[in-house]
Amino acid sequence: MRELADAAPAVIWHPGWMVARYSDSFYVSRTAYLINALLGSIGAKGGLPITNKPGDFGRKGLKKFVDLFPKPEKPRADGCGSTLKHIDGGPGLVHLNYDVMVSGEPYPIKAYIVHRHDPLMALPDPEAIKKKWENLDLLVSTTFSWSDTAWHADVVLPMSPYLERDSILACKNGLKSYLFYRDRAMQPRFETRSDWEIICGLAERLGIEELSGKTLADLHDYQLTDTGVTREDFKATGEVWLTDEPKYRTIDELKFKTPSEKIEVINDKWEDMGLPSLKPYESPERPPEGRFRITFGRCALHTQGHTVNNPLLNEQMSENKLWIHTSKAKELGIKDGDYVRVGTNGDGGNIRAFVTDFVHPECVFMVHGFGHKLPVESRAYGKGVADHELMKGGLDKMDKAGGGLALQEHFVNVSKI
Repeated sequence: MRELADAAPAVIWHPGWMVARYSDSFYVSRTAYLINALLGSIGAKGGLPITNKPGDFGRKGLKKFVDLFPKPEKPRADGCGSTLKHIDGGPGLVHLNYDVMVSGEPYPIKAYIVHRHDPLMALPDPEAIKKKWENLDLLVSTTFSWSDTAWHADVVLPMSPYLERDSILACKNGLKSYLFYRDRAMQPRFETRSDWEIICGLAERLGIEELSGKTLADLHDYQLTDTGVTREDFKATGEVWLTDEPKYRTIDELKFKTPSEKIEVINDKWEDMGLPSLKPYESPERPPEGRFRITFGRCALHTQGHTVNNPLLNEQMSENKLWIHTSKAKELGIKDGDYVRVGTNGDGGNIRAFVTDFVHPECVFMVHGFGHKLPVESRAYGKGVADHELMKGGLDKMDKAGGGLALQEHFVNVSKI
């Protein structure tokens, strides 16, 4: 800390990426932001920069399609932004909607469009999720590859893979803001559509005039209204920068969405919800004797569970391995490369062991996205183990302050086969 203080304000205490893994992960991230504030690094050059939007450069941003429609009068079914006033009401929390599908309160959810997402692979305890979905009248999956959710859905809307699809415009904010879009590298080989084609096609079938019969050029022109940018400007590189120079703004120039319009250590929203603004540290529960905390992560080759059946990527990495500490492997008689059984309460699977010193002795680790059970995914079928299937009851282990699920508070048994 003294070294950081000496170098301040050109320092960063990184607030974390994918920190929603424990019951106190929100506080971990919030504490990091507060440390940055105390070091004076927020907004400082070499510190934690403030994100700029087009308006900060005197430019108009893209028009939003949501503005074509009236704002919903009812609050979100998951309670985010209303009963859960400390949770952002924009993105919300999808797993809380699953409880509403069961209870019907505050109002029934009968249709669920899962857009380019695979909850049965991404969230814990997929069998419990399927049970919560039983009250749905319609489950639709928009996907560019087979997935557990698509296989379980009533309707599958096939989306083109990334080289075959184009997109609406998007804005990337930062020290320098720019607009960009994806163009097709090739025409679709099969009967697939870009996501904008799927959405506009549904709008036309439903009689939603605002998006019916639109071409991609129509959508781009609407988005670019009053921006001073044309579609022609994107032809060279697919992007248009809204400024030539980065812009640094100090914390004194900013007004935050708090009562004081400043960064607040004590926040009334959390306090009113019975959640402390500054939570004393509590060590996570230790694994019971003979068990391990199950941890997971990504790798550079695969995109979550979407690409493990891809012929080229499957050839590079066809299964995941269970990382286990050298000392624990020795106790269990496990050698590097042995197949082991990993599971909980009788469930689980067989996976090859990777014996290493680079994992905590109390935990085991695996790359997420493996353990597929769909016959159509012939290359990925039965290869490795799915970590989320080992997280029984995981839908109820939530970080109450931040809303994320505590995905690494589960314990497993490991034994040599």
